[in-house]
Amino acid sequence: MVAGAPSMAFPPWALDALMRGVGSVVDKVPPETVDQLRQRANRLLDELPETAARGVDTVFRGAKATKQMLQRWAQQHLALVTPAINASGCLFDERLVGGGQADPLVEWAAGLSANPVLRVGPAADRLNRRLERCGGSDQGVLVATSVEAACLAVGLARGDHPVYLHRSQAHRLPSGTAIPDAFRAGPDESWAAGAIHEVGSVDGVATSDANGLPSGAILVAVDHGDADPVWYAGGSTQRGSASGLRVVLMTLCGGIEPGDGFTSPNWLSALSPLPRFVSDHLRPTDGGPRADCVITPGDGLLGGPPCGLIVGRRETLERIAASPAWLALQALPITRAMMTTALESLQGAPFPQHPIALALTTSEENLKNRAERLAIRLTADESIATVQITAEPASLTKTGVWRTSSRQLQIQHRDRTPAQWARTLAESFPAVLTTESEGGLVIDLRWVRPADDATLATALLGELVAGEGPSENADGSESFADVPPGNSTKQTAGDAAGNAPPKESTAEDA
Repeated sequence: MVAGAPSMAFPPWALDALMRGVGSVVDKVPPETVDQLRQRANRLLDELPETAARGVDTVFRGAKATKQMLQRWAQQHLALVTPAINASGCLFDERLVGGGQADPLVEWAAGLSANPVLRVGPAADRLNRRLERCGGSDQGVLVATSVEAACLAVGLARGDHPVYLHRSQAHRLPSGTAIPDAFRAGPDESWAAGAIHEVGSVDGVATSDANGLPSGAILVAVDHGDADPVWYAGGSTQRGSASGLRVVLMTLCGGIEPGDGFTSPNWLSALSPLPRFVSDHLRPTDGGPRADCVITPGDGLLGGPPCGLIVGRRETLERIAASPAWLALQALPITRAMMTTALESLQGAPFPQHPIALALTTSEENLKNRAERLAIRLTADESIATVQITAEPASLTKTGVWRTSSRQLQIQHRDRTPAQWARTLAESFPAVLTTESEGGLVIDLRWVRPADDATLATALLGELVAGEGPSENADGSESFADVPPGNSTKQTAGDAAGNAPPKESTAEDA
């Protein structure tokens, strides 16, 4: 009916003719056809609510995925720091800062940071006493803002005495600072350069390298974890010397053994070989202790915040702390309190609860199951060509000797080279650090938290934010944790039928 137009009723004779015509057509239709039409109509009516529900669910899932993508994009372009998932297989990757702290320690420190704290008073004195007890009966602990600051504090305490390092140990700290430069102190660059001397050859340590050293020199040995770092052990001039200072700089340490205030960290037994302890260098020998003080990072295996620790004899630490510059190099009270709590947490516990200790105690069976579930999740996507599980060892450092068992995924993308894919993942939010091989992109699970597996799978499938705008691949797919094993219809690498999980290859097979 047209709005505003006059209505006109059908005359009775027209209605009667129309009804007779429809009736004659219906009479000619077979009864079974009418029943079929009724059944189909009923099915359509039954399916309409379910179809509508699926459509609404798809719309909502798509809207939710789009919202999450926009939120991640906003976080990436507003964030001041970028969190990272370390799937490189190297714990102390040069692209990373810090090793993570336990959640209770972070929450406790956040509560302290809500208000200013006093530099002096009963609480400050208590902190100093507890930190000093962490070093043991005859030793103490100083906390600097960083390892570089700890090295500089030792360099400032040397007075007019020169510093000697071995040429084969003059590498760089994780920050990129050359170790000789970390000990330089003084406004005159030529004077500072002349105060630092390198001895020996880059090929290794010889017994004669310590001959002829002055009795008051500051001798620095760098422990990278391979050979015995104390290169000056053969030099007789330093034994029993009161003016000289022997320093060991540890790029990594395993804690402090019993007798120095701590229980033996059995959780480090997963590493091969076992890292040397701070007390290994401070323990008395026939010729006296191998070192007067040891510099070591406070984070990493010790589980504290990023800082530098100076552990050693109390008279040595008093000499270092007497420098006017120590007030500028010393860590803030909250950092020192966090480090004290982290060191005290090593006492009487089967193993510390910080992320690195938990990662080291993860079983191979756990890593294998996680690798298989990730492989099933990835091979269900059309962008993934192949996935292969391997069992190469993971490491603590890039060039160090410490190794532990692990599981990896070697993944080949249909449209991207491993280098392109690795670069895209490193620029995503959160950043995902990986390595490359001839078999494709390598994802090592040893240092990846289980809680990050879903985020890792999402990043590998291109659903995290990367580049300058939101990703266009958001499809509202279920998270990795929601996909049960064996629920994928796409075949996995090494199984033509698609019915078995990916084949695990050993190091020998690779």
